[in-house]
Amino acid sequence: MALIFCSHCGKQVSDKATTCPHCNAVLQAGQPQVQPQTAQQPFQQNTNATQQSVYVNVPGKQSNGIGTTGLVFAILGIFLGWIPILGWIIWFLGALFSFIGLFKSPRGCAIAGLIISFIWVIVVVFVVGSIGAFSLFS
Repeated sequence: MALIFCSHCGKQVSDKATTCPHCNAVLQAGQPQVQPQTAQQPFQQNTNATQQSVYVNVPGKQSNGIGTTGLVFAILGIFLGWIPILGWIIWFLGALFSFIGLFKSPRGCAIAGLIISFIWVIVVVFVVGSIGAFSLFS
């Protein structure tokens, strides 16, 4: 038993087979044989079948732009919060963007921005309360 190549798909089949077990093409005795595919020249199939497109869904890296913006504004609010109007606006924007970012995924930067914003508020209330208490007793 010798192996020949199918003229339709190019795979090896027995010379005694009447049909190719891979593509079901009818093999004839005097049919020319197709050489196996090589690395330099890929085998091309001669089929009338419709070609099927394959779409691969590669998950992209997700980001939460508004949550990241809230984190950046919250950090800036820490340093610029002592400037009366500008610091308050930046703090408010940091808290606002972080809160909005909580409703998008991933939430890590939004949570961090919200925590930093509210820690800043606690520090400011403590400092203002301390200054008020010292000025009251002085």
